[in-house]
Amino acid sequence: MFNEIDVVDLLPRVQCPTLVMHASGDARVPFDESRLLAGQIAGARFVPLESENHLTLEFDAAWPRWREEVRAFLPSAHVSDPAFSALTRRERDIVELLAGGRDNAQIAARLALSEKTVRNHITSIFAKLEVENRAQAIVLARRAGFDAPA
Repeated sequence: MFNEIDVVDLLPRVQCPTLVMHASGDARVPFDESRLLAGQIAGARFVPLESENHLTLEFDAAWPRWREEVRAFLPSAHVSDPAFSALTRRERDIVELLAGGRDNAQIAARLALSEKTVRNHITSIFAKLEVENRAQAIVLARRAGFDAPA
């Protein structure tokens, strides 16, 4: 029965935030099926994962990307911390990477931003968190649960 299910006609009726992730080398489910799925749901985010595994596991090279995408998609638990409630979603993405020990170039590459844009965001983050430097921001972020193991 699994192979006979077809919900394509129902996809335009989905009215909730949707994240579709799919391993590019998945041998069980064709990659194009996930593109179709995401393309028929208004506002869906499609994320291809560089993997051959049907399920993304912690030892898989795609795991860090999977984890970051899921964390970015789900409502942030960090927003309840007053120090982080003023941050934009993009700033919280940067804080997550900052807490993970990444430098500005790595953050820029991961988020497809320029290093100057990352520097500007970090300046804003420092002001909002009322910290003076990167080390203070990292300590505060880690205490709030950023870069916590999934």
